[in-house]
Amino acid sequence: MHPAVYKVGLHYLSGDISGGNARCIAMLQAFQEVIKDYSTPPEKTLSRDLTAKISSYVSFFTECRPLSVSMGNAIRFLKSRIAKLPLTMSESEAKTTLQSDIDHFINEKIIVADKVIVSHAVTKIRDGDVLLTYGSSSAVEMILQRAHELGKQFRVVLVDSRPKLEGQLLLRRLVAKGISCTYTHINAISYIMHEATRVFLGASAVLSNGTVYSRVGTACVAMVAHAFDVPVLVCCEAYKFHERVQLDSICSNELGDPHAIANVPGREQLNFLDGCAKSDNLQLLNLIYDVMPSDYVSMIITDYGMVPPTSVPVIVREYRREHLWM
Repeated sequence: MHPAVYKVGLHYLSGDISGGNARCIAMLQAFQEVIKDYSTPPEKTLSRDLTAKISSYVSFFTECRPLSVSMGNAIRFLKSRIAKLPLTMSESEAKTTLQSDIDHFINEKIIVADKVIVSHAVTKIRDGDVLLTYGSSSAVEMILQRAHELGKQFRVVLVDSRPKLEGQLLLRRLVAKGISCTYTHINAISYIMHEATRVFLGASAVLSNGTVYSRVGTACVAMVAHAFDVPVLVCCEAYKFHERVQLDSICSNELGDPHAIANVPGREQLNFLDGCAKSDNLQLLNLIYDVMPSDYVSMIITDYGMVPPTSVPVIVREYRREHLWM
């Protein structure tokens, strides 16, 4: 096992690296280190042996934490680049080419894509707006900070939920920037929604039927926004789009630590399930993601522009044309 891969895997396991973009970048940078230190064994070809090594490292990452859709797309991209290396190319040239391809993917599909999304999204923010967001999305954070830098006057309502309470870290960063914020939990969503003028949400993936796969609770926020006629804008890079179709969050999901939902941080005396958690009659279910139906999505802001959920298959097709997923 390569040390860089082992280190990243442990970070996934401990939760030190979370979020679709951060996890994907960490994985690709670990693969860069693997390629840099790689040497082809005798009587083997680089493309086949390196692909086998990458596959074994992917299995290790999966054991640490199930892969996100974005990571799966990035792995497909890397394997396709390895497969397309000419047999006549020397090992040093092949390694340099692959490292350059990974840098290009990180820069173009993640970093530049986020900048394009921010430039599109800030045009939808007007003075006096109350912007509601849920959890912690790196893309939404960049949008809010950019709008504040442009001098737009707005207020942010940050909705959060247990057990992760990811929004608290985002709240600290926004307040430190001087942005006016309101913090509440998801149980108050129907009370606070009447104040919101727009809802900005991040996404782990967008599926080809227009459904949005995101942090659990996102669908609840979008449903309430839809009931209050508040536009829901989903910010998602195009490399997170996938041709898969999913109708609910039960058929495919990631399970978190079941005891995290039973314990209340800082209030050990309030552990009402103490003693019951080990019972055979009780199963604690801590889902990580949920599926937001396309009916609740007003617009998806991507690096391809601002599109309705019905245009997702077109973007998936365009990506195939670029041979990034094949």
